[in-house]
Amino acid sequence: MMWKHKPKQSKQQTPPTYPTPPPISEQKALRQKDPSIVPLPPYLLLSKAIDITCDHVPLLRDICPSPWRSSLPYDWGTFPHGRLSHSFILDVQNELDPPDVSYPDFLASSSALPLPDGTSPYSTAAIQTTLGNMYTFAFHTSNTTLSDLSHPVALGTLLFLVLALRSIKKLLLPKFSSLGRQLGRSAHGPGWENSHPERIQKFGEYVYRLIYHSLISVYGVYYFWNKPWWKAGGTKYLFLGMPNHDVEPGMAWYYLVQCAYNVDALVSLVELSFCWTAVNPLCYSSALEWLGDDRSRTNKEDMGREKHANKTSTNGTIHNNRSIRPPKTLLWTPFFRLTYSPTIRGDFREMMAHHLVTNALIFGSSYYRLTRIGSMIFLIHDISDVPIDLSKLANFVKWKVTTIVCFVIMVIMWLVTRLTIFPFIICKSVLLESYEYLVVQSHVDPALYEACYLFFNALLGCLVLLHVTWFLILLRIGWTLVSKGERHDYSEYKSGEDQGVGRMNNLKKVD
Repeated sequence: MMWKHKPKQSKQQTPPTYPTPPPISEQKALRQKDPSIVPLPPYLLLSKAIDITCDHVPLLRDICPSPWRSSLPYDWGTFPHGRLSHSFILDVQNELDPPDVSYPDFLASSSALPLPDGTSPYSTAAIQTTLGNMYTFAFHTSNTTLSDLSHPVALGTLLFLVLALRSIKKLLLPKFSSLGRQLGRSAHGPGWENSHPERIQKFGEYVYRLIYHSLISVYGVYYFWNKPWWKAGGTKYLFLGMPNHDVEPGMAWYYLVQCAYNVDALVSLVELSFCWTAVNPLCYSSALEWLGDDRSRTNKEDMGREKHANKTSTNGTIHNNRSIRPPKTLLWTPFFRLTYSPTIRGDFREMMAHHLVTNALIFGSSYYRLTRIGSMIFLIHDISDVPIDLSKLANFVKWKVTTIVCFVIMVIMWLVTRLTIFPFIICKSVLLESYEYLVVQSHVDPALYEACYLFFNALLGCLVLLHVTWFLILLRIGWTLVSKGERHDYSEYKSGEDQGVGRMNNLKKVD
């Protein structure tokens, strides 16, 4: 009997079906019920970035698979244990109850004054009513869109405040610099102002900073003194009720003014640190040759130029003639040349990092309504900045005793505020207490918390490192003062200061 082998029929393998993840609201409920399923913050941020790219970027949206998690290997896209399987909403406005009050919502409420009937919108009565409503909205209404610095109304107000601060500085800085010129001339003779123009300019800048830090510190203490969360004591009250706690107009404007000052400080740092010079496009080839020659200079030539720039004064003090060395070219284009300015700070990199981190924290804490703890960070920095400004002003005009007294107070305040209160009270609270009061009690989405937790703690950690770096600079200043009797502000001058004041004093005595 012949057996016929039947051909094997190929079974068509059906691809495994991708389990559709639940809606975000259900995911949030599951995460609140079992926080252990929440992936690590880097995976949450990566997952959110891909969500935004595949949903909102026009060119990439067409090439992303739908859904994109179905193409991930190793079940990374399978909810709830996949590393990239979770979706969440970054917008904290969805957590607010009620949401922030916009100006149209305010006009529709009973708090707004109605326009007079039968009058033109350009009449005096209508304009007065509109201005009154704007004033009430800005200064007597809580939880408005002014408390969110990412809102267009708040951004417009912020731009106005930045321009106003810059106008005030433009008006006052020449007067403050003139005061520094007079003080330096009276202390060290008429030749001092001619050889220290950058000191005179920085003197005016720090007088402005001293006035601002003093006024904003007084306002902060006065405004927060009677707040229930301030008087109760304890860092837990900085988080209670968030994000649905009230943001009063005083807090909203405190944030707006602080943000305007820090944005202006960032712009001013760039202005003080760089010089822009126009370049003739027809000379571009020679510019490239000059850059090539500049880059090929050897260290031996640089050392020889520095040796030639150092001069010995009549009393044996060595000081640097900074004008001999040409400014270093950072960028040369056919249209402009970018160089360092003679007024650049010695700690320019640290200060630039500080301003970038600070502005990121300001906008982030405003967006997520972390205004209470953000205001405390503002306050301890402003209070500790007052003796810093006083010490720099005294050093700019070389008042020895005043400089030493202000320096000692500055070091003590720095230790108390920036190296004790900030890291061991405020940052510790963010690290250890925020989860209990934001997720457990206020029911914030655990995925949103973990993503923001990484962002904010990374920025706070950068601030702590910067504070430690500056404290080491302070120790170096103190050591130079004790061991050599010289006052070098290494935060302003990286290689030390011109100590030619003693020579000027000797010449003044000879005359």
